[in-house]
Amino acid sequence: MTVNQRDARLLVAGRFFRSVAQGVLASDFALYLRACGWSGARIGSVLAAGLVVAVGLTAFAVLSDRLGRKPFLLGYQLLYVLSCVAAMVDRSALVLAAAAVTVGFGRGANGAAGPFGALEKAWLTQGLEPSQLTRVLGWNSSLGLCGMALGALLGAWPGLGHAAGRIPASAFAPIFPLALVFSLASLACLVLARDRHQQECAPVEPARERVERQVENRHLRNLGLVNLLQGTGLGLSSPLVSYWFAVRFGLGPQQIAPLMAGSLLAGAIGAQLSVRLTRRWGLMRTLVPLRAGALLALALMPLAPDAALAMACYLLHKSLNRSTNPLRASVTARLVRNRRRGLAGAVTSMARTIPRSAGPLIAGSLMDSGALAAPFLLGAAFQAAYLYLYQERFRDSV
Repeated sequence: MTVNQRDARLLVAGRFFRSVAQGVLASDFALYLRACGWSGARIGSVLAAGLVVAVGLTAFAVLSDRLGRKPFLLGYQLLYVLSCVAAMVDRSALVLAAAAVTVGFGRGANGAAGPFGALEKAWLTQGLEPSQLTRVLGWNSSLGLCGMALGALLGAWPGLGHAAGRIPASAFAPIFPLALVFSLASLACLVLARDRHQQECAPVEPARERVERQVENRHLRNLGLVNLLQGTGLGLSSPLVSYWFAVRFGLGPQQIAPLMAGSLLAGAIGAQLSVRLTRRWGLMRTLVPLRAGALLALALMPLAPDAALAMACYLLHKSLNRSTNPLRASVTARLVRNRRRGLAGAVTSMARTIPRSAGPLIAGSLMDSGALAAPFLLGAAFQAAYLYLYQERFRDSV
């Protein structure tokens, strides 16, 4: 096994373990807060505050282009571990809100390292040829989704033996120890992996560097623009899905957790299939139809007359959307060199997260007022605009 292969496997394993922890909390954290008497607006405001903090942390990702990727990912993962311990010891509103704000409890990120997720991909793709990017990122995405699915299934535990909608807050106690165990495993993988960042930053002839930077800067501006639209749509339609199913149809974790797990597993399989399709159709001709199908399913979900149809729409939406994760990561990786992927990650993450931070608060307030369909329909409109601009700006660049 080469050094690159060893480190890549450790990073992918670390993402898998991290995603299990995220899956548990993405499935149950909002339901736990609801069982504690929190309103939708209050839950949404805490999730929104977490996104605002993530913007600030993401700004530091630019420094990774000089300092390397490992210190940032280790710092984030250690903070996640400490947050799990704090939630086990003290489940007061202050501690729970602090955990949600600092490390994103309740926000599933498919195993990404919070505001430093792009740095993990930059670390993973060190030394790879363009032809290898999509395949490696595909496995990284698929295993992250599988881990989220396992975590979501474990999230059904609190509902065992309780009627849906009548689960006491005390029944959710196991979710924090579960998240801790898998977070520690992820931390161990990061400690063992080696960062070869300095080898990626050999000096480049000044004239060539100026030309390459001009092209990359144009791509970065376009990435910022399209991610503003995507972040707005995601903020409205994603964070409070489990809460919406609980309010609209009276579902509990024993129904919601398997649904989330199914969508994650379908997304993992879809990611592998989409990677294979790109070999015949190319990145954009594969990505755009998949995202369009996901968009249609999102718009139909809140209009479904019963839980079964709504769950089917959710399953289709998430599985199609997630199947494009490695394709979008590959597009970004092709637009800039590895030495500037910290900057690219900061630009895209901040552009996505700033508008996304307001989404949970707006969605929670709309749901509390009875407008249960509005967040999803608004989110679908913004994601449609994102998809149009994405293929317009990048179809000739990959």
